[in-house]
Amino acid sequence: MLILFTLLGLIFGSFINVLIHRLPLNQSIVFPSSYCPYCQKNINWSHNIPIVSFLFLKGKSSCCNKKISIRYPIVELISSMLWVWSYYYLNSVIDQAIFLIIGSCLLTIFFTDCNHFIIPFELNLIIFISSLSYFLTNDLGNIKYHFFSMFLLSFYFLILMLLSSYLLKKDTMGYGDIILIAVVTFWLGLIDGLLIVFFASLLSITHWLILKISSNKKDIILPFGSTISLATILIFVLKHTLEIETNLF
Repeated sequence: MLILFTLLGLIFGSFINVLIHRLPLNQSIVFPSSYCPYCQKNINWSHNIPIVSFLFLKGKSSCCNKKISIRYPIVELISSMLWVWSYYYLNSVIDQAIFLIIGSCLLTIFFTDCNHFIIPFELNLIIFISSLSYFLTNDLGNIKYHFFSMFLLSFYFLILMLLSSYLLKKDTMGYGDIILIAVVTFWLGLIDGLLIVFFASLLSITHWLILKISSNKKDIILPFGSTISLATILIFVLKHTLEIETNLF
């Protein structure tokens, strides 16, 4: 079963790479089949095996010998790690499915926002619908709390964004960031939502300092959606890992 989860994670990671590449370009995620981003030629199935093909081709495309981004095997590896973690630390199939759907969306958002400053609305919608479906079928008693958490935190950041943008005369946060904060807070609740925002802010400050020191740019735009996504995954994984490990002793 562990091998199955590992392989499924790699395969799904390959699909996440498709989402990362095509969603910002408003391209279909189904057609055409996988193609080289440089010369547009179709990629042979044997050159499209997660991680293995990257290593076999030595990080270069088979059609035009251009360098393949290291992002591809990294995403596949992270996806596989999330699948394996869910196998060990989430008890039910439903919990595993919800986490893997939302985790995959967050992983996609991390790279789309980091590379293009785009948070696809479809992914935020999937996170919300997945969470809502779970609460309606498994935790109906707490659904009011999760709606309250979502509206409270998103309303606060909406007001903060409007005020800061007005005072600084420039955009300080995108609506996609607000929606992302809303849907992850709906999923995990107010306390975890506040923790996510706190750690995402720390990560963004660290990122800003690194860019400021290395580039000396005056206007630095940060992908806040990326740090929100990273913080959400880390907090969820660490919280459930500690719960399981603590119960073992």
